[in-house]
Amino acid sequence: MLVFLVAATLALLLAGLALPVAASVSAPFAAHLVLALAVMSLITAAMQHFVPVLVRGRGAGRWLARLPWLMALAGALAAAVFGGWLAYAAVTVAALVGLAGAATMLAWMTARARAALGPAHPGLAWYVAAMACLALGLAAAALIPWLPGWHAALRAFHVHINLYGFVGLTAVGTLQVLMPTVAGRPDPDAAARLRRDLVWAASGALMLAAGKAFDAAVPVWLGIAAWAWPLARLARAWVRLHGRAMVRLHGGEPVLAAALFGFACALVSAGRPDTAPLAVFLPGFLFPLVSGAAGHLAPVWARPGAPAAVQAEARRRLNRHGGLRALLFATAAVLPALAYPCAGMPGLTALVWFLALFAAWLWKD
Repeated sequence: MLVFLVAATLALLLAGLALPVAASVSAPFAAHLVLALAVMSLITAAMQHFVPVLVRGRGAGRWLARLPWLMALAGALAAAVFGGWLAYAAVTVAALVGLAGAATMLAWMTARARAALGPAHPGLAWYVAAMACLALGLAAAALIPWLPGWHAALRAFHVHINLYGFVGLTAVGTLQVLMPTVAGRPDPDAAARLRRDLVWAASGALMLAAGKAFDAAVPVWLGIAAWAWPLARLARAWVRLHGRAMVRLHGGEPVLAAALFGFACALVSAGRPDTAPLAVFLPGFLFPLVSGAAGHLAPVWARPGAPAAVQAEARRRLNRHGGLRALLFATAAVLPALAYPCAGMPGLTALVWFLALFAAWLWKD
C-alpha cells in the first residue's frame, strides 16, 4: 500500500501543478487533489509505518491499517466538491470523515505511547502534534459551509494549519531522523533537538494560522519566527554533520536538504500577501520531500525482505543525479519571490525526471 500511495502521490503532485495551467481547472480542486487526496492518506500510512519503530511496539492492526483509504475517501470527496460534482455542503461530510480518521490516529498513537517498551522516541510527539493540527484544520473546514460570515477566516486557518502544522510538523520531525539514515551517519543530538523544538514549531504553526485567519501580520510573523528557530538549529546540525553529502552530484541527501530549504522559503512566503500559499510549498517543498523520502524508503517498502545489496542498488538508481534535481527544486523555491511567471517549472522538471526513474524501477522490479 505504501508504494502505491507514494506512486499515486508523486503523480498527483505533478497533476496539482500542471492541471491548473494545462486544463484550466480551479486552484482549490488541484490543491485538494494533492493535499487532501494524496498527501493526507500518504502521511497517515507513513505514520502507521514509523510509529511502531518509535515506540518499539507492534504495528497497526488489520482494520486500522485500512485507515489511509478512509483518508483518501475524505480527500476524494473534497476534490469532488471543488471539481463541481458535489454540492458545496458536502465539504462538511468530507471534513468529518477525515476528522474521524484523525481522531482514530490520535487515539492509536497515544495508546501506543502508553504501551511503549520504555520512553517513546520524541519524534512520536511531533506526529501527535501534526495529527492534532490536521484535526483542527478539518474541524474548521467542516464549519465553513454553515458560517458564511466566517468563510475567509476559517478557510485561511484550514489552509495554513494544514500546510505548516500537519504537513510541516510531520515532515520536519521525519527529516530529523531520515537524513542520518540516508547519509549513514548518526545525529547524536536529534532526539534532544526534537524534544526541545516541538513547542517552538507547534506554537509557530498555530500563531501563523491564527494570524492568517484574522489577517493580522504580527502573529503571522511571530509564528514564522518561532518556526524558524528549530529550522535554523536543524540546518546548522546538517551542515556540520552532512555538509559534503548535501552537495554531492548523486544521492538522496541533496534532495532532503532541498526540502528543508524549500520549507524555509515557504515559511517566509507565508508572510507575503502577494504569494499564493502553494506557489512555493508545492514545487519547492513537497516535490523534494516526497521524492527524496521515496528514493530511500520505497525499496524497503516494496521488498522488505530483499537482501541489503538489492535495496542499496535500488536506492542508487533512484537517487542518481539527486544533486541536480535538488538544485532544480531549490530554484523552484526561490523563483516565486522574484515574481518569475513560470516559477514552478524547475520543480516540475525535477519531479518528472524522478517519476521516470521511479516508474522504470517499479517496472523492472
